[in-house]
Amino acid sequence: MPAAGQRFTATVCSVLLVFVFLYYVDVAYVILPWYSFTVPGMLHFMLLSASTGLALRCYFLCMFTDPGRVPPGWLPDAEQQAAVQEVKKSDGGARYCKKCNQYKPPRSHHCRVCERCVLRMDHHCPWVNNCIGHANYRSFFLLLVYCSAALIHSTLLLLGHALHLVSSSANSRVVRVGPHATPHTFEEEPDSHVLWHIGLQTFAFAVALPTTIAVVMLLVWHIRMVAANKTTIEHAEGITAQIKAGGLGADKQRHPYNLGCVHNALQVLGDEPVLWWLPRSSATPGGLAYPTFLDSRALGF
Repeated sequence: MPAAGQRFTATVCSVLLVFVFLYYVDVAYVILPWYSFTVPGMLHFMLLSASTGLALRCYFLCMFTDPGRVPPGWLPDAEQQAAVQEVKKSDGGARYCKKCNQYKPPRSHHCRVCERCVLRMDHHCPWVNNCIGHANYRSFFLLLVYCSAALIHSTLLLLGHALHLVSSSANSRVVRVGPHATPHTFEEEPDSHVLWHIGLQTFAFAVALPTTIAVVMLLVWHIRMVAANKTTIEHAEGITAQIKAGGLGADKQRHPYNLGCVHNALQVLGDEPVLWWLPRSSATPGGLAYPTFLDSRALGF
């Protein structure tokens, strides 16, 4: 992993800037002047602050948590008794990384950016300047969940306030704009102060809407991946596996780590569903071996 100072690339700084900008505009230019300190206003403020804060925590966990390293000297001997073994596509031999000069555990891949093998590698994410792998995938999934919640809330607030301003203009009502809730009626000629506030909110909406669409689409994609217990790399490239069991028929073409939707979610997100939504600072343990659908049959689920 790069040093902490090297983590804050231009891309990372731009992401953090969007976090701060949208939160500030929503609170200072929408919630306070529109709702003031009413109960709805405080609810909006607390919900937006909670989702933004949780998203930021998950973001930094993704940045600074090592995605998972292959232990030095790891050998595939420990998995020789497994019913399903991942093998090389070329000759069916054990998977070996020539760049790292070591064997690769199941589901691990070499990252050209990080210049090492990563356990259960999903992808290298430039937005967090880190690989997403076994140890930080849960934080990445929660990042998408809380980012989607915060962005949807932000976009709806900006849209709702814009419609409120249009309605007030049509009915010649007094509106309050800006952090100081300056009263203004659209019967008056809008001054530079009002135009600045309206322009800032318009720009914030132009940033929030496409970002919301992109993040929600990415969340839907990773919900599909969790439901199938696949990584993005496995979806794109597939898995070459040797199945040491007879009489399986068409099951030989099945994704070997698909245990069924519920057990897939339990394996990826943790054994306690009530704790799924809490960001954890500790890395996900394990990452060198994974149960397969043949193991699930033996265990009766």
